[in-house]
Amino acid sequence: MKYALVLENSTNTCNETSRILASMGYLITPVFSPKKALHAAHMIQFDLIVTCTTTIPDDRRSLTGELARCSPDATLILLAECDAMPANDQLDGVNSVLYRPLTAEDIDSVVESTLKGFAAHLPPPRTDRERRRKSVD
Repeated sequence: MKYALVLENSTNTCNETSRILASMGYLITPVFSPKKALHAAHMIQFDLIVTCTTTIPDDRRSLTGELARCSPDATLILLAECDAMPANDQLDGVNSVLYRPLTAEDIDSVVESTLKGFAAHLPPPRTDRERRRKSVD
């Protein structure tokens, strides 16, 4: 069984993305907030994560970086609007950026190329920006 996490802003876009992924054989966990996405990622090892945002409100951590840490083997896709490309410093852990309207072929090509090792992986999260520090005993 393949598991997918879908973080979308609205019910309509979440339903559309979930319908596409379900037709591809994924068991979907839909969420509507970054904090719920993190909670779900701590509970389930996902194969695919589709998110519409890279940030967590009122938190300095990168949402996509944290999701990538929770499910390191997952393909992480950022959905962007056709006129907005996020800055490179917001793409921690993201494997690919796809634009709406989303199609099954778009997702399949990203997942297949990631599994084969041909995906244009973005650089790993920078450790010099890490805000968590080890405690000194």
